Amino acid sequence: MAKTTVRGEKTAAVQEYMNAHPEAMPAEIAVALTKQGVKITASHVSNIKGKLKKAGNGKRAAKPVPEVAPAPAVVAKPATNGGTITLEQIKKVAFTIKTLGGFQPVIEVLDVIKEMGGVKKFRDLAEAMTVKEPEVVVF
Repeated sequence: MAKTTVRGEKTAAVQEYMNAHPEAMPAEIAVALTKQGVKITASHVSNIKGKLKKAGNGKRAAKPVPEVAPAPAVVAKPATNGGTITLEQIKKVAFTIKTLGGFQPVIEVLDVIKEMGGVKKFRDLAEAMTVKEPEVVVF
């Protein structure tokens, strides 16, 4: 005569094994429990694991999400127009992209600005490198 099991015995055995071995796969759990005398298949273990997870009893501890430091701002100061983008600003950006020859050169320029420490430092360096025309004195 076949051994009868008490209702919930297999579920309790799967849950106990999962608590002891949180990374165990259903086939591994089925083999281990069969060796302990609980006749169960890997698919039955999968069903039990799914029901436990839905009930919140079989959840694995969530891995903590690493905190990401915010990227340093490239813009020296925020826009003075309340944070909205104007059509004039869009036209200037489009003109800059067209003048530099596409998006890739623009991205490279932005990377250089970022490496230099921001827009203000880049502007100061660009002004220092600019050759000013000599003043013409009329006699």
